[in-house]
Amino acid sequence: MNDDPGSATSAPFLHEKAPAADPIDLSSGQILEPLPEIARAAVRRMLDSPRVAAYAPGTGATELRSAVAHHYRLRTGTAVDAEHITITAGGRHGLFAAIAAVARDGEILVPAPYWSHYPTVVQLAGATAVAVPGDPEHGLLVDPERLDAARTRRTRAVLVNSPVNPSGAGYDEERMRSLRGWAADRDIRLIIDDIYWAYGPDVDNRVQPGPHEVVIGGASKVYALAGLRVGWVWADPRLTAEVREIVEHTTGPVSGPAQAAAAAVLRHENDAVGTSAATGDGVARRAAELATQRAVALEAMSAVPYLKPLPAAGGIYLCLDASQALARRLLGADDDQQLCRALRREAGVGLRAGSTFGMPGHLRLCVAEPHDVLRTAARRLTSCLTAAAELSLTTVGEA
Repeated sequence: MNDDPGSATSAPFLHEKAPAADPIDLSSGQILEPLPEIARAAVRRMLDSPRVAAYAPGTGATELRSAVAHHYRLRTGTAVDAEHITITAGGRHGLFAAIAAVARDGEILVPAPYWSHYPTVVQLAGATAVAVPGDPEHGLLVDPERLDAARTRRTRAVLVNSPVNPSGAGYDEERMRSLRGWAADRDIRLIIDDIYWAYGPDVDNRVQPGPHEVVIGGASKVYALAGLRVGWVWADPRLTAEVREIVEHTTGPVSGPAQAAAAAVLRHENDAVGTSAATGDGVARRAAELATQRAVALEAMSAVPYLKPLPAAGGIYLCLDASQALARRLLGADDDQQLCRALRREAGVGLRAGSTFGMPGHLRLCVAEPHDVLRTAARRLTSCLTAAAELSLTTVGEA
């Protein structure tokens, strides 16, 4: 799905618009960092190899699969066979392949709110997505009772993402244990979207593929390598064979230089964990920076009138409750998508509409930006919405 909320018919000019050449786009979800030297060196070695333009192994380069396996070995404390790791063209493709292998012609329960791409990926993988509303009293997370209410004889899997995109809520160990028990008792598989694993208050170190679990990971978020498009599926031997068949007939091998760069970064992080018994230095730094950025975004957005931020326990996003703005029809907006388009046009701030995440009436922003950018965005939103409210009152008074 396109991250750009698009355009709409112009509303009345309300205030001094943000310069057209200076928009603030908080609608995307990536962490932008220069490629580290260890990754650059790995790519240079690949470029000097006579096989630089050759197909990489269909299941993934051995060094990368070994690095991924070692990562999970460090996290879980158990042996992990690299032969059960399949490299995919990004985590999204890994998700597609896993769903096609697990739930094709069946249903998959998708807790809401959810990543905006889940419904379409599920559909293209040949399954039916069934949204399961989360519990408002517990961070919009699901529990066995809510899953049972949505389960049918066609239910094959449940898709679990933590910290949740977009809400930032996290599944703690107790809740994950209950979900795992529920799935095992009903012979349903958990598909764990592990892409944000280091960015929550509770790291799920119990991930362990088997008859009732499969893990999807990638280098995009935690390792800040989004543009390399490197993901993976960790599964039991039977499912691994099916996933590899799907990968073979969809994308085929992932770029060799991209795999070399990702392998170098993962090896470096694994070595840091092995010597310090802590999260790798790059990952730890990003997690700490994001915690600060979430706090700055929460403080800044709390001052914006007619938008109410929802505290996030982790992740790289913050959600804003836009019900007050929508109730007043500020900027002429009747729903969150119209409000997103108006704020992009009038305030020069790009956000995402919550309805695309199964969270209507909300807006989502990415906090992985410098503090001054987050604060400037909040000031622009404040100016825009304040002017819109004043215009609304003037219009009502004249009527």
